[in-house]
Amino acid sequence: MNPSEAAQLLAHCAAFDNRTVGKADSRAWAAALHDVPLDADALAAVARFYGTPSEKPGERLWIQPHNVKAHRLALRRERLGATLPAYEPPPGLETGSDFISRRRAQLEAVATGRMSGAPVGELEGGPHPSVAKRLNEMLGRVGREVPGEDPEVAEVRRPGPLGVKCPKCSAAIGRPCRTPGGKERATHPARGKPPTDAEAEALEVERRREVSRRHLARLEGGAEIVGPGDAS
Repeated sequence: MNPSEAAQLLAHCAAFDNRTVGKADSRAWAAALHDVPLDADALAAVARFYGTPSEKPGERLWIQPHNVKAHRLALRRERLGATLPAYEPPPGLETGSDFISRRRAQLEAVATGRMSGAPVGELEGGPHPSVAKRLNEMLGRVGREVPGEDPEVAEVRRPGPLGVKCPKCSAAIGRPCRTPGGKERATHPARGKPPTDAEAEALEVERRREVSRRHLARLEGGAEIVGPGDAS
């Protein structure tokens, strides 16, 4: 932008803020905007600046050269962000430098609004049928449900002695302790104590086995097997 073009841009600014424009102003703005052309985007940047309310209510807006640069760049980035032009190769062979030059020219055309690109889309689709078939062969049945915590166990799990399996009489979680003859009795003291690391690990292994057993029984459609502590 030369001083004459800077004067035209300042006259456009004056329509918004009523500033006075002199030769010194034109030379200063031309020096600050030496790498920015006077184009439609530069004029639109001024309108965008004055069309955006100030963050401080009542503050007078007064555009500076760096504001013109920032808003002009934002306009161009918005055009490139929403669309992506498909590369149009020339007839015949082209060198790497030719490709770079042509691609830059196409991007510049989209950024200035002289060329419209296709909307940027996302990749869709699943694996190739041959890949899906191979996965089925390797895994047996893709997507099979992995046994989780048994709903019945989750429902009765709660804080306190009944929240763990009794290490003394093997009463299940949520079930009262029993005597060797099968009658209910007061909770065994060992059940109320925090388990040691070894006991906690053994209880977790037993819990997972029980969950898997119940889950497999449901999948196979057979009667659920009654485990230790389930009988009353």
